[in-house]
Amino acid sequence: MNPKYLYSRFFQMKDAYIGKTSFARTCSLAIDWVINAIVYGASISDYFGYGFYKLKHIGKQEYITYRRYHKIMKKANNQDDIDICRSKIHFNNYFSDLLGREWLDTKKASPKDIQNFAERHSYFFLKEILSFRGIGVQRIESKGLDIPSFLAKCNSDPKAHYIIEEPLKEIENIQEFHPWSINTIRIVTLYDTKNDSVHFMNARLRMGNNKNNVDNFHFDGIGANIDVETGIINGVGYDTHNNTYLKHPLTGKQIIGFQIPFWEECKEFIEKAARRMPTVRYVGWDLVVKPDGSMCLIEANDNADHDFQQLHNKGLWKEYLQIIKNF
Repeated sequence: MNPKYLYSRFFQMKDAYIGKTSFARTCSLAIDWVINAIVYGASISDYFGYGFYKLKHIGKQEYITYRRYHKIMKKANNQDDIDICRSKIHFNNYFSDLLGREWLDTKKASPKDIQNFAERHSYFFLKEILSFRGIGVQRIESKGLDIPSFLAKCNSDPKAHYIIEEPLKEIENIQEFHPWSINTIRIVTLYDTKNDSVHFMNARLRMGNNKNNVDNFHFDGIGANIDVETGIINGVGYDTHNNTYLKHPLTGKQIIGFQIPFWEECKEFIEKAARRMPTVRYVGWDLVVKPDGSMCLIEANDNADHDFQQLHNKGLWKEYLQIIKNF
């Protein structure tokens, strides 16, 4: 890994979680991180985010670290099949009945197809099929759009491949957190095919921030832990800079204690999706609850971030280990 990145990341995380320290203390922390990276497989984010600098061995055994995270993916997911999750076209085709939205492949769509699509939607989103974390998602206004030029630009780079998707409307009480983006629910499942059991490992509400048009945690978004049994947010909101929130910083809507609407239906919906991929058993599913209570499946992440599941919650390694040991 790039030494400059490691240096920058180390100080970024240290300042966020500990603050300014003396030179001697900084050196001590750096050496301690290296030891934890070797012994436990902890990344810099793991080391500071989970407080490894102050935990004893028994505490460090509770957490999924970067190394353990890769062990989960290796045990649970067939690498030949993960393209279903990573290509938006493959995903949209595979889960077409669960999408709840209209979309087009720009390489297959004609100018007339785009024109008709634009007439049905005042704006839409342009996405590169292999993009992730909301990177590069563009909002396109339909009014005055030069369709031939738009389509030619989308298809001008033979290495790029785009889709367009209609904007979604979500249930009002979730939209209120951050009306400038869709605020999705992330549910992580582990499918034990041997016992035909879908385990709900963690759930989070993802909220946009700073009026961004995406809610991704690594794009200034805010996450909050959802109790899997009740669907109630049982912790503070938090971001990648270790800021915590009782209320959304822009809208003032209270985060902790919020009841996710149609929670049992959300779990039933995701269990149905999880059973369709028996060779990709570790997945972080993103969904939206629409105003009528129906669900839209946004995407499936075969490499759902382990830190997002554990920050301001608890270590989940033993729970995962109990299941994957039988894989």
